[in-house]
This record gives sequence, structure tokens and C-alpha cells, in this order.
Amino acid sequence: MPRQFTFSLQGLLRAYLGSLLVLVLVTAGLSLAWALVWQQSSQASLRLNGLLVEAQAVRGDLYRQMKEITRLGEAPSRDAYWRRLYRIDEHFYLMRQYADTDATLEAIGRMEEAYELIGVVLNRLAYTANQAPDERRIDELLNPAYDRWMTGDFEMAYDDLNELVADRRQTLQARLDRWLALAPWVSAVPLILAGLMVWRVSRRFRRGFTQPLESLVQGTDALGQGQLDHRVPEQGVAEIRYLARTLNRMARELEASRRELVERERQAALGALVPVIAHNIRNPLAGIRANAQLLDAEATSAEVLETGADIMEATDRLERWLAALLAYLHPLRLDPAAQSLDAVLEAAVAALGPRPDTQGVTIRRQGEDVRLNLDGALLEQALHGLMSNALEASPAGGRVDITLASDERVVRVHIDDQGPGMRIEPDPDARGPLPTTKKRGTGLGIPFAYKVVQAHGGQLRFEDRDGGGTRVTMILPRSGGASA
Repeated sequence: MPRQFTFSLQGLLRAYLGSLLVLVLVTAGLSLAWALVWQQSSQASLRLNGLLVEAQAVRGDLYRQMKEITRLGEAPSRDAYWRRLYRIDEHFYLMRQYADTDATLEAIGRMEEAYELIGVVLNRLAYTANQAPDERRIDELLNPAYDRWMTGDFEMAYDDLNELVADRRQTLQARLDRWLALAPWVSAVPLILAGLMVWRVSRRFRRGFTQPLESLVQGTDALGQGQLDHRVPEQGVAEIRYLARTLNRMARELEASRRELVERERQAALGALVPVIAHNIRNPLAGIRANAQLLDAEATSAEVLETGADIMEATDRLERWLAALLAYLHPLRLDPAAQSLDAVLEAAVAALGPRPDTQGVTIRRQGEDVRLNLDGALLEQALHGLMSNALEASPAGGRVDITLASDERVVRVHIDDQGPGMRIEPDPDARGPLPTTKKRGTGLGIPFAYKVVQAHGGQLRFEDRDGGGTRVTMILPRSGGASA
């Protein structure tokens, strides 16, 4: 049993939009996470680089300051010394701004403490620069051994800071490497998620909307072709189920209306046929009864033979009429197939038997053959009745012409006789037999022909010919005309 959807088309569209929104949010979240990691790593790398630059600047300014202390007697050198002192303080300030961990601040603090110890010595020499220079202290300052001893703590603190920065850089690089390793997999997540969502949404859309809509269209076509017993499956989204229920209800109502209409037409046809049936049966029975009364004991053998012949003729006429009536009243069920129309015409002519030769009437067929989708047996019976009428209407020595003509849309069969013409114009909607003066006529040949031709989707026309006679034209569509 197909799954019944409990939501509407609007709900299905909302689910589709919701899935799309989830996909967008997941993609945006992954992109934002990657951007944040990259931004944090970049900012941390910039801070570390700035920290190293400032630390190197402090170290460089320190050693330049120590060299300039030997030239403090010169005004330019003394000014440069004090400017460099202020610059070193700015570098330490910036280093503390770049620091983002306690370990980094501790390393910077050790550098500052070592620099302050060195600064005490340098500043003492700077304060005595306007007096006589302390040559001995300057000589000690210029001594490499003393220089290493005085700057040893500073260099150790500077090296510790460099190692700390190097460790931080390795940590950042390892973090970036992990993200870079995960990047192909992380970037595949939106694609996989998109594929799953598209598959699921497409599947639900197909089962909930597309397939039920196709069934609805097929059901509409079936009902349009007259298959009122066809029912559309009531499945899919709410709107499609509503349409299917409405279409099925309409089909049931149409089927009930058609049955009621058929019953009404049948009753009307029977009502119209009852007087004709009574008349056509009463007359032969009256003749049979009258002839039977003549068969008394005093009747001669010749009278018996003549009366018996009249009785048999009346009985045969009654049997023919009843057979034609049953054929007319029986519902038509077409069995169409691709057939040669010329072969159907030939069979209808052959069914006339020796009657054309007996009556001295020539039957001539002309025109190119065509193949149509039709019920050959029923069409042959209808053509036989029309040809029989034309044969009986034509005088001895006359001719009946049967002509095939066709174009792109229809095929026409013309039956022309040389009789006196029709006294009345046949009604295609007549519910009973037509009046007839023919010895073998039943009045049902033309109504039956109308019924067969209309079942094939065609038309039957009668018109007088110029110069006498009647033309019967049977018009049949080239394709798609036959219907059950």
C-alpha cells in the first residue's frame, strides 16, 4: 500500500526550504569556523612577530646605548643616549601589549628586570658625563668580559622569550596543520549533506507530488476517453488527494448519470418501438390467420399451396424484421483493428449474393484503397444495408457506384444509385425504424448504419443527386475515431 502523506504541498515546499536553510547554515558555520581559526592564528602570529620585533629592538638599542656611553661628552651622543632610553621604554610597553599569556608577560618582566640592572650602571655614568669621565668605569664597560657579565641575565631572558615565541609558533603551526588536514573532509561535509538532502527531498517530492500528479493526469485522460469506471489513486500531498477525491466523485456521478441517461434513452426507444413492433407483428399475423382460415376442408390443392406460400413469406418477413430489430437494439462493442477498407467493401458487395444480376443492376467500385482502424464486421454489415437499399432503389439496367475518396484527415465512401430518390430525410437521432415500402425492408438498416458510423467517430449523410438518384456518403476519420 503506498504511503499516505499527511502534509500539504505547502508543507512539502516548507520542508524543502528548511532543508536548504539547514544546508546553508551548516556551510556558513563551517566557513565561519575556518575563518575564525584562520583569523585567530593570523592575529596570534602577528602578535608574536610584533613581540619579537620589539624584543630585538630593545636588545639593539641596549647595545647601542652601551656604546654611546663612551661618547657622552659630545652633545649629539648625549642626546641620542636619552632618546634611546625613552625608545626602549616604548618597546617594552609595546611588548606588553603584544603579550597574550602569563608566560609571555613573565619573560618580558625578566627582560625588564635585567635591563633595569644594566640601566642603573649606564645612568650613573650618564649623570657624571658633564664632570670628568670615569675612565676606569668606561674601560670596565668596554671590557668584553664585563660586558658579558653585566648583560648575561638580559641575554638569558631574551633567549627565554625567543624560545617561548618559537614554542607558540610551533603550536599555532600544528593547529593550522590539523585544520589543513581536515579541510578536504570538512569541505566535503556540505556536499555530502547537500546530496542527502537533495535525494531525500526529491524522493519525497516525487512520491508526494510528481507521481500522484501523473496518476491524476492519466486518470483525467481515461475519463476523457469515456472510461468512467476508472479511479485515480487518492495518494500524495493533501492538494493532490483532494483533486483525486473530487475527480473520482465526478466520475462516479458521471457514470451514474450515464447509466440513468442510457436507461432513459432505452425506455424512450422502447416506447417509440412498441407501436412499430405491434404494427409489424400484427400485419403478418393477420395475414397468417386469414390464410389459415382459407385452409378448410373444401380448399383445393392449388389453394393450399398458394396459401402455404403466403404464410411462409409472412413468417420469413416477420423473422427478418425481428432479427434486424435485435441487431439494432443490441449495444455495440467495437473491436477495432487496422484493416483494408476496400476489403470491407468487397465483403459487403459479396454479401448481396446474386441479387444484382437478378435485378439487372451493375455495381461498380472505384478509388484507391486505404487502411483504417475499424471494426470490419460491423462496418461490413452497415455497408451491406446501405448497398442493399441502393440496389433495391435502382431500376433494371441501372448502376450503383461505390467510390473511395480520401484526404489527410478523413476517408469518404460514396454510394450512388439511380433510383427515384428518398422520400424522407433520415434523422441520425431517430430512436426507431424508418418507414419503408420495400418488400424485404425492415426500416432499421439506416438507423443501424448511423449507429455503427457514429461509434467509429464518423458521419453519415444523404443527399439527392443532380439528374436523379441518391448519394449516401460515409465519412470516417483516418485515425483515433473508433471508440468502445
